[in-house]
Amino acid sequence: MSENGLEQLHDCGHNRFHRGPSSFFKHDSSLVFEKLALQKGDALLDLGCGAGDYSIYGAKIVGETGCIYALERYQETLNHVCNEAQNQGIKNIHPVVSDIRRQIAMADSCVDACLIATVLHIIDFSAEETNLFPEVRRVLKPQGKLTVIECKKESSPFGPPVHLRISPEELEKMLGEYGFLKTDYIDLGFNYMMLFTLNH
Repeated sequence: MSENGLEQLHDCGHNRFHRGPSSFFKHDSSLVFEKLALQKGDALLDLGCGAGDYSIYGAKIVGETGCIYALERYQETLNHVCNEAQNQGIKNIHPVVSDIRRQIAMADSCVDACLIATVLHIIDFSAEETNLFPEVRRVLKPQGKLTVIECKKESSPFGPPVHLRISPEELEKMLGEYGFLKTDYIDLGFNYMMLFTLNH
């Protein structure tokens, strides 16, 4: 960690790796990216990228002129993402070691979209929101989009206990307090997806 408390941006390398968690295969991820509507040249922040499945899929859409910032707390997890990207010949994924409960180690207004896929229920949502969402807003460009995928607040064979889950209504209310305006809701089966824009 650097002296200012921010983790450093690292290059992908062939190091020991550990595959992080992923919800990518639990729903129709082609629908997710259809709704994300990424374009060639876009920059996407995959916040809490886990195994990197969304990052790798998105990297193929934004192309060589775009980039994916794959952010995770642990370098070991990002090593797996880098390894898989290299195996597929993908060169536009930039790993960022950073704790989302603190300042995101990225510049202001640097990404077109931010994806937070089944991450919010893992953190202490009520305690961390006051830092996380202003930081997301800071790194998004003025016309940027935020997409959140979360587990439905109902019992299911897998996933977190119901009391840790966040309902769409709770999420919309919470994000509204930080200047995000809901533009769409998509039913993904076990999960749901909500899209937001910045409310200027």
